[in-house]
Amino acid sequence: MSENIKPVWREWLESLIVIAVLAVVIRSFIVAPFKIPSSSMVPTLLVGDYLFVLRYPYGFRIPFTDIQLLSKQAHRGDVAVFVYPDDKSKDYIKRIVGLPGDKIGYRKNVLYINGKEMPQKAMGKYTYFMADGRADVSDLYEENLDGVKHEILRKPFSIRDGQWTVPKHMYFALGDNRNNSRDSRFWGFIPQSYLIGRAAIIWWSWDAEKGAPRWGRIGQLIH
Repeated sequence: MSENIKPVWREWLESLIVIAVLAVVIRSFIVAPFKIPSSSMVPTLLVGDYLFVLRYPYGFRIPFTDIQLLSKQAHRGDVAVFVYPDDKSKDYIKRIVGLPGDKIGYRKNVLYINGKEMPQKAMGKYTYFMADGRADVSDLYEENLDGVKHEILRKPFSIRDGQWTVPKHMYFALGDNRNNSRDSRFWGFIPQSYLIGRAAIIWWSWDAEKGAPRWGRIGQLIH
């Protein structure tokens, strides 16, 4: 009795289909790459950083839809990737500072959550390059975001002050570069279903000004 032997081309085709399906599943539901295009998250993230974003911490978002399965609430301090509310064709990355029901205040570059000031500790000056190649110098601070310590940049002036109450199933997000970020102070809240994933690790970083990798950033965890 003769065996049915598959042609080589068919074996290759089946293998490629399996690999493609696995890649789509992994990218859609487990982990996806993300490139930092702007300076809104400096000093945490620099222009030219390449990240891996975990897609499951907030639930599973069905690709090309606003449907999110097994939704999980974000945590304060998360660096999150989400669908930009003003243009759903774009993905943004900011830090979640306000959770559903929170009262957010921002005055003179100081953040208040439910009436409590988020302390800032001055750490000197910080020089960086923006996406267009221009250099900028800002004041570097360590902000204690209700127990989550991270670095921010700010100027002596504030670009947008105000008070906001975060609705149910919504979030308030800020860029860590507080004077160079269009965030929830300008375009409002992020719906739960718009959350794509949490930034986890820098896997590559390219310094366009020096034309060289930033070796010291590769492998850094994002917090």
